[in-house]
Amino acid sequence: MTIDALASTDLTTQWKETLLAEIPCGVCVVRADERFTLLFANERFCGMYGYASLEEAQKDGVLGVLDCLSGADDSLRKDVLAFIHSQNPSFEKEIRQTRRDGTEFWVMLRARRSIGNAKTLICAAMDITSQKAAEEELRIREEEYRIAVRQSGKLVLRYDIAKRSAFLTPETAERLGQSVLFELPENIVVSGLIKADSMDSYRRLHEEIVSGKNASGSVVLELNISAFGAQGNWYRADYSLIYGSDGKPAQAVVSLQNISEQYEREIAYKKWEQTYASLPPGQIAYLEFDLTRNRFEAAKGGLIGALPETLDRGMESVVRYVAERWAHEDDRARFRTYAARERLLTEFYADGRPGVLEYRHLRAKGLYSWVRVSVQMLPDPYSCNVRAFLLLQDIDLQKREEISLQDRLTLDMLTGVLNRKAFIERTETLLAAIEPGRAHAFIMVDVDHFKHINDRFGHGYGDRVLTRIAETLQAALRSNDLVARMGGDEFALLLINVLSREALVAKLLYLREQIYQRVSSDVVISCSFGAACCPLDGSTFDELYFKADIALYAAKEEGRNCARIYEGSMRPEAPPEEQSGQ
Repeated sequence: MTIDALASTDLTTQWKETLLAEIPCGVCVVRADERFTLLFANERFCGMYGYASLEEAQKDGVLGVLDCLSGADDSLRKDVLAFIHSQNPSFEKEIRQTRRDGTEFWVMLRARRSIGNAKTLICAAMDITSQKAAEEELRIREEEYRIAVRQSGKLVLRYDIAKRSAFLTPETAERLGQSVLFELPENIVVSGLIKADSMDSYRRLHEEIVSGKNASGSVVLELNISAFGAQGNWYRADYSLIYGSDGKPAQAVVSLQNISEQYEREIAYKKWEQTYASLPPGQIAYLEFDLTRNRFEAAKGGLIGALPETLDRGMESVVRYVAERWAHEDDRARFRTYAARERLLTEFYADGRPGVLEYRHLRAKGLYSWVRVSVQMLPDPYSCNVRAFLLLQDIDLQKREEISLQDRLTLDMLTGVLNRKAFIERTETLLAAIEPGRAHAFIMVDVDHFKHINDRFGHGYGDRVLTRIAETLQAALRSNDLVARMGGDEFALLLINVLSREALVAKLLYLREQIYQRVSSDVVISCSFGAACCPLDGSTFDELYFKADIALYAAKEEGRNCARIYEGSMRPEAPPEEQSGQ
């Protein structure tokens, strides 16, 4: 008797207990109708649904295979109807069913029309619940991976080495505008996706993948970012190989991640390292700080010695130690202000420029040399922290040349005091910035009978007289007062913040006494002084020069070697245009 005959004749107990019982799956015979009405079912089939026999299932209302569908599966029912009315010999479907106890499970149902009766179907059913669970778990993992890749900004592709083709994930395909890249590596070169400077790196990457030498690896490539719509154009390509049964590389899973920000930070670090590495070690010092964490990281170079082990590693402590140990006492406050952590952080987040600082640095034998401090602030490539690099460079020779040049531009070559041009510029700056309630004194000084001294003792002696007068004036004034030689035997002074007229008179008398010197019985060295006050007598250089010159003329009229302060009753020696200091 054939299996087909079993569908149209009564089954004997012997067949039930032997053939059908031994088949390792559920077997049933059903009518080719909308519910797949059960005509016969073996124990394995009934057991899947929680029943001991077909009779028990039928008593419970289960008359057909589709009576146990989990939910209303309209799609499945449409497929069943289509099969019933077709000439197809077989039907196969994964069906989600419900057991007697209400739990769900999956069945793979394969049906074939009976040869002897086309309206009868012989079915085999297998419980595939565990398989479907594994598939679902795999699907979830794949979805998690796709989400993770999408959120990480990575672009993923699978390279089939034999086919020389790369198959892109949907997200990557959407970004690149194509789902498959053929004829690799040549087509990538032609497409212009990879920039010229990275072409050698790309070829080496391809050779490495094809060789199978390393199971994984990475390389940084510069891509044409217009294809990606991202900021920056540096990408790290990471690959992992899948080997075939022959041990040769078959597939490579490649991910591309935009690392432009990190890569540019790394480049900036390298450039900064190259900057100080190229300098003579004995003429520099390099201090590295983590600004965010307020921590000293490293020190190099010969300008400063090793920091004490007991020194606190906070940035403020290290900066204070360096300033007090090596900076001139007049420069220490400026050094600490320049390298203050709060100031540097403010400049960094405001996209400002911290500038440079020049200070006097203690060297051997108590001598000082000029040192320039510059700072570079960079985000750490591997964290969100801000790092600061202080570079100290010996610029003593350069600085002294600059000072010498500046002196030649601003100082009188004979006496060493300010020249006329520099005095006018500095005076105008100070006059413009005078504070309310303050007063400055502008003083003209003229050497009495200087022509007679030159004629009597010679021009060399006259030059020495002018030099001594300039030195006397400088020594008698404060460091912020101005002294200048205006030309010939004429000097000018600007006294800052004179307290009162009485104080000015006392100062003028003191200067007169300091300069006075008898050279011979008939020759003395003396000066006449004329003063005007700002803002009382004027607020510009021209106004004060004019009135101080009037006062000087009055002092000469009184017999010289005396001082006068401008008063409104004084009259000029000549018209104002001839008295101008310009």
